[in-house]
Amino acid sequence: MNSLDTPVEQVMTKPVKTVDRELAVRDVSKLLASEAVGSVIVETEYGRGILTKTDIIAGLRDGMDPDTTPVGDLMTTPVKTIDPGAPLEEAIDTMVEHSIKRLVVDGQADGVGILTTTDVMQELSPDLDRVVEMFAEG
Repeated sequence: MNSLDTPVEQVMTKPVKTVDRELAVRDVSKLLASEAVGSVIVETEYGRGILTKTDIIAGLRDGMDPDTTPVGDLMTTPVKTIDPGAPLEEAIDTMVEHSIKRLVVDGQADGVGILTTTDVMQELSPDLDRVVEMFAEG
């Protein structure tokens, strides 16, 4: 099997940390640090969002108070998703098209996963030159 044909579910990170939209940014920052992850899924009454370390840094730069600001104010929504059975090539195309580094893997009965550019690169390291070309073409 070509590495680009590998299903997303075989490469994704799981389980994903999920938080409520009302949780304070400082609390989520502590979670990101203690779990050594770069993002969390944010559950809202309208669906899912995603909060990344980059979102937190941007919020701090803009003067938000991490003790009183809920993560729902900083999250990105709606999130871009992909089916767990989709091939990595489709995931790469979606990431390039939307200039994102993370895709929420949805559609599973037992929850969600997340696919990052790091996950993709680790899987495709033998095909690294081809992957770099795909990102460059986007």
